Amino acid sequence: MKFVATALLGVILTSLLSGCIAKEQPQKIEKAENITLVYYKLFDDEDVMRPIIQQYQASHTNVDIIYKKFTDPVEYENLIINELAEGEGPDIFSMPNSWFLRNTRKVSPMPAEAMQISDFDETFVTVAQNDLILRDPADGQDKIFGIPFSVDTLALYFNKSQYNDKIPSQGRPAATWEGLKEDVYKLTKKDNSFERFEVAGVAMGRSDNVARAIDILYMLMLQYNVDFYNANYSQAQFTKQKAVSTTGIGLNPAAEALKLYSSFALPTNKNYSWNAYLSDSKSAVKEMDTFARGKVSMIFGYSYLYDQIVAQVTDLKDKGVSTIDTKDIGVSIVPQVNDPKTSTEKRVAFANYYAETVSRTSKNPAAAWDFLLFASSKENLQYYNEKTHRPTSRRDMIEDQMKDPIYGVFAEQIGFAESLQVYDAARYQLIFSQAIDSVLATVAPTEAMRTAEGQINTLLPKDGLIPPAPKETSSTDSKTTQQ
Repeated sequence: MKFVATALLGVILTSLLSGCIAKEQPQKIEKAENITLVYYKLFDDEDVMRPIIQQYQASHTNVDIIYKKFTDPVEYENLIINELAEGEGPDIFSMPNSWFLRNTRKVSPMPAEAMQISDFDETFVTVAQNDLILRDPADGQDKIFGIPFSVDTLALYFNKSQYNDKIPSQGRPAATWEGLKEDVYKLTKKDNSFERFEVAGVAMGRSDNVARAIDILYMLMLQYNVDFYNANYSQAQFTKQKAVSTTGIGLNPAAEALKLYSSFALPTNKNYSWNAYLSDSKSAVKEMDTFARGKVSMIFGYSYLYDQIVAQVTDLKDKGVSTIDTKDIGVSIVPQVNDPKTSTEKRVAFANYYAETVSRTSKNPAAAWDFLLFASSKENLQYYNEKTHRPTSRRDMIEDQMKDPIYGVFAEQIGFAESLQVYDAARYQLIFSQAIDSVLATVAPTEAMRTAEGQINTLLPKDGLIPPAPKETSSTDSKTTQQ
């Protein structure tokens, strides 16, 4: 039954949904003790989460959940780190998927009796398994460290009208990067203005005025099968040469990824379409504003960008500025290195999302995980998707969400989404931004990536990020111990 939150039907739904969702909660929480859980979360308004919280509290009358919303990711993450370092902080909080490997010591993993790893694998998509099932530093055992309410991916937004005008035989972006280069050449219209373009093909190539520049570069590195780290994440090795290229893109795939990304901002290239003047690097809206004005045909973004583009179009129209028609906003799967229709190579999209987790400082971790299991049931995440439009994290919801004309692409990409673990997000952002800038200043991509690799290796701990697995006691060792 779909979860619906209304004041008039609250009592009826409480009884109905309690019975429906209780089947997904294997863990029993004693009701004798009063429990207070503090929940920190980014972006989601309280009116989104409050119905789920109230529904849980209705069947767990001894539990009180205090919800606090945050809007600034940097401020939020600094607060979490500082509070946990002092032995305080929330019981439940959201954490970026790329941060879990580094911060397992800050998290109380889910008790095995609450959900088995095999059940997690059957319920949630593969990228969530890779990010959130990790080795516990306390005992070396694999455990569940987080539950995602959604898994977002980077997609390609495009102007339908401009595609129909310039490339009517396609009507949408090409499936490969080589094809997209040709699209950009056909879509781009140069002029003698200060910006040098009447219409740019794609917002890509620079680090300063492209909002998701580093995410696009990460995506390219993943598509090119870059081995970013060694086995225990003690060393970056993404410039490692490959004897045979499985993707047909050369012996140094990381350098090829950087070369491709920066090519769209180099005037000497046929696919040149982006420069410093097409969007304001200091603006919060950057290339989204350029797209809303019809000055660029394609930009990259996550699912929430759609609402932001619509809002930007409305704001510009109110100011008397010429804009695109919101009906012309299209969303496409990101281009691939090889043509998905003919290649046996896997497709790759880039996943970037937050997952809910429980703090090591929580005095009630079992109750906290019990609530998260309740909140991530199919019924509750259907309600959550209706309120937020964020793509699901559950396998059993993907097929229905793929039917959506706007957000269906994000659901489709979940199945082949991959992620990249980062040790220090801000420092990585700076390091790879400098690599992009250096290529635009005529440094060879191979040299730029070697410099970036060296800088990242100064950040990584020498003992790595993955704790050693527990040693199995042999029969000989057992006998020696007994003696």
